[in-house]
Amino acid sequence: MTRSLRKALLLWLLLPATLALITFLPLAYHLVHQPAMEALDQALADAGLALVPHLEVDAGEPRFVFPPAAEQVLRADRTDDIYYLILGPEARFVAGDAGLPHEAPAEQLVTGDRVAFDSHFRGHRVRVMVIHRKVGGDPFVFVTAETTRKRDQLKVDLAVALILPLLFFAGATGLTIWFGVHHALLPVEGLRLTLHGMEHRALQPLDAMAAPVEIRPLVTEFNQVLDRLEQAAQAQQRFVANAAHQLRTPLAGIRTQLELLQREPDASGRQDRTAHAISAIERLGHLINQMLVLLSAEPGGRHESLATAVDLPELIRERSPEWIRLAETRGLDLGFELQPAHLTGDRLLLGEMIANLVVNALNYTPAPGEVTIRCRTEAGRSLIEVEDTGPGIPEPARQQVFERFFRLPAASHPGSGLGLAIVREIAHGAGGEVDIRDGAGGRGALLQVNLPSVAGGEAAGSLGYNSRRD
Repeated sequence: MTRSLRKALLLWLLLPATLALITFLPLAYHLVHQPAMEALDQALADAGLALVPHLEVDAGEPRFVFPPAAEQVLRADRTDDIYYLILGPEARFVAGDAGLPHEAPAEQLVTGDRVAFDSHFRGHRVRVMVIHRKVGGDPFVFVTAETTRKRDQLKVDLAVALILPLLFFAGATGLTIWFGVHHALLPVEGLRLTLHGMEHRALQPLDAMAAPVEIRPLVTEFNQVLDRLEQAAQAQQRFVANAAHQLRTPLAGIRTQLELLQREPDASGRQDRTAHAISAIERLGHLINQMLVLLSAEPGGRHESLATAVDLPELIRERSPEWIRLAETRGLDLGFELQPAHLTGDRLLLGEMIANLVVNALNYTPAPGEVTIRCRTEAGRSLIEVEDTGPGIPEPARQQVFERFFRLPAASHPGSGLGLAIVREIAHGAGGEVDIRDGAGGRGALLQVNLPSVAGGEAAGSLGYNSRRD
């Protein structure tokens, strides 16, 4: 579902306003309608009370003296018909409109000596007011009633008087909110237009101070992203330039050897040229493989779902045969000190990381030298260490060695200059760090990778063995 900031703001602003209007309308209607109905009931009760003084009881016989002019005044109403009825003891008819309802429903609320209720009389709905009074010691009932046309019209007038202003207020509120949201979002639209007109080769930071306070942090973060993108682009350009240079060298060597091979008359000479060409191709293949590994080690290079539980001693033993052969070829002593260590990560990349550490140590350690591979768990972290007895890494160069294509001059064998850059990328991707220290007794170098550890099952026991040249 597409999310709209404008729609969300309108919804959250209009919803409470609509709910307030819906709640206010019946409340206002009740507050105005109820007093009006009570006033009409009071007028009806006053008309009934006006009948009391005209009733006299003489020798136990009631006599109602009501002049025609007074009755005309009582019944005078431009809208409704007015009725009255007087009943004596035992509901005997005294005067008025016979048959007028005077008994209220059982659930009707009685207030003092009077009760008001709705009923029907002569085919019309009527509002009836019944008042009980004693005259001459005898109980009498005075009933007044009127049709409900005036009351019905009052309901309509009240509804119209309330609804029309509320509708106008609702429309004005809606338009005000809509224009307010539109105006408030204009800075966002301005940012969009600025970004739309920005070319990818000329990315410029946005003016954070010109943005509203609420989106200023977003603009600041976006500028930081642009800065990181620029740094990444510059690093990528340097990498491409260095890669092109590094690839050009072996390619040029191969071409030269092949051209010399064509003009070489001697068979042994051709064999030497062919061997040089094969060696250059191998270096080229190694460089390309290292570049692909580095690409995979960068963020987003390989999917996170490839992460699995890794037993470090088992992984090192699995990759060790190629290192043992390389150490034997170069006359080096390769030793293993493996203790239980488990972590979660990309098994392929972790294997490449350890391989680059070991091969880097083998490349920089002259014969007869020693290279030792260790792993263990310490303080909830998995540690991988490769220590050698080579010339070591000078303190000023311990950050440079992680740069791509950087090589120390003490290397005894050719390399790509990407090994430690790969190690750092893989370690950072796994949530770890790489540290360079002096070897035991200040001799050689010790590279330690510190990675998050996880609880493992049965770990391989401590494994120690050396491969030595005969």
